Amino acid sequence: MRRKAGFKSARAFAESIPMNPVTYTQYEQGLKNFTLEKAWEFADLLGCSLDECAGRQWPPEGASAPEAGEASLVSAYRDLSNEGREVAVNVVADMRSTYPQEPGSDGMAAEEVV
Repeated sequence: MRRKAGFKSARAFAESIPMNPVTYTQYEQGLKNFTLEKAWEFADLLGCSLDECAGRQWPPEGASAPEAGEASLVSAYRDLSNEGREVAVNVVADMRSTYPQEPGSDGMAAEEVV
């Protein structure tokens, strides 16, 4: 992600933040651990998510996590005009009555479904 953000070397990125280049290089090479807060800082500075910063693909390849479908739906919604968004919300609201969720199908116990 550092290279993708335009930093050709660990030293160049470290000097831009500013951070000791040796310390940053140790972080990047996995020789030194850092906090979650520092990981957020790196991700923010590089303009990426924590998953991207760590080289993690989400959802994992071959997984059909509901979150992946939800992310796709949100992405499509964001690409719509305001009018299109209104139509999409109405369509989904109408679908609730036609295709109600089955109790327990989202990982919740049937008693928890309202």
